[in-house]
Amino acid sequence: MSIQSVLSKFIACKKAKNQCDNIELELEDLYIKMTRITDQKIPHEVTVVVPRAEIREKYDENHNLIEKEVILNSITIVHAPRHPLAGPPSPPPEIPEKL
Repeated sequence: MSIQSVLSKFIACKKAKNQCDNIELELEDLYIKMTRITDQKIPHEVTVVVPRAEIREKYDENHNLIEKEVILNSITIVHAPRHPLAGPPSPPPEIPEKL
C-alpha cells in the first residue's frame, strides 16, 4: 500500500462529518481490512489484538528458502459502541448463613 493511498483515505475520513475508522492489517498472506463510518454522537472504541504472530524461515547453504512456518493465533479486530449504563448496578445477592 502506498503512502499516497493511506493519506487519501485519512483526508477523506477527516472531511467526513461522521466518525471514520480505517484499519488494515497485513501479516504474511493474511489481509484484514475494516472501515466503519459512524455518527460522532455515539462514542466507540476500536481495538486490534495480535497476541501471537510467528514467522519462521529456514534456508539452505545457498540461501534458498526450504521451509516456511507461519503461526497466527486469535487475531481480533473489534469496533464496539459504548452504551450508557442502564442504571445503577444491582446490589450483590444475599447469601443465607449456614446452619
